[in-house]
Amino acid sequence: MKYLVKIIVLALLLVGTSISYGQDTNTYRVLFLGNSVFYHRGGLCPSFEGFCNEAGLDYQAISQMNTPANPLGVEFLDYGRIPLNLPEIAADNKIHDLIRSGNFDFVILEGRRSGYLLPNQVELPDNRGEHIPYERNLEALSSLHRTIVQSGAQTVLYMHPGLHSTVDIKHPLAQIYQTLHSDLEKMEINGKQHEVILVPALFLWLDALKHYGVEGWYADESHGNALARYSSACMLYTYLTGKDPRMNAFNRLTELTGAWGIIPDKTDLIAAEEDTKWIKEQVWLYYTTRPK
Repeated sequence: MKYLVKIIVLALLLVGTSISYGQDTNTYRVLFLGNSVFYHRGGLCPSFEGFCNEAGLDYQAISQMNTPANPLGVEFLDYGRIPLNLPEIAADNKIHDLIRSGNFDFVILEGRRSGYLLPNQVELPDNRGEHIPYERNLEALSSLHRTIVQSGAQTVLYMHPGLHSTVDIKHPLAQIYQTLHSDLEKMEINGKQHEVILVPALFLWLDALKHYGVEGWYADESHGNALARYSSACMLYTYLTGKDPRMNAFNRLTELTGAWGIIPDKTDLIAAEEDTKWIKEQVWLYYTTRPK
């Protein structure tokens, strides 16, 4: 009997050891490079970290902005905002130096603004800006992809959800993102090709427009409300970690002002159970059916 007890105890110890070894105790650093879709009224970073913390994962979201206070914050105010597919912005040494020096595991690129990507003949309701041929968009993102890979990080291409008033051009725009993704993965860097994670938030927000309507999802024409930002953070969490979001109980929403101050009556927002269930199921569906 004593021997049997010893065997059982030893087995339990081995199981406990294997479980502890199976846990991911590493710290991962994630750099968000993009426009106000990441930062407006709090953006995605707090919710992304919330999902990771709930799962026991240490993923640190690093902002390029100087506010909120961030020792690695860099504001690229020469350009106002930074659509990374603009060649002159992608060529800015400050961006490349930040990537090289930050010891990041993932760098999220938000190559946005439909006017820069879609052909000239497409009529857009907003000020589209100067159209940039696909080849120049690809060249800009390729330069960043090369720097990211050489720094030891992985490139993440975030498919910008876009304005709610341009639903008719979202599918063509998504195809351009998918082509950019494919062409980036075909690049040879240091003698080999490297995986790029494509996060299709555009499709998730299209689904949400049907489910919630414009007023239930958008804070204004360009930016999502707290629930919309939560959904994008959920998608980034899933695509970067490979974890099933349905097993994650995180349900906090963030509602901050543009100046990064907390709105007094919106400091403890909780997403409704039916909302978190719908979002997590949609995200998991996209992740499990993504092209391999």
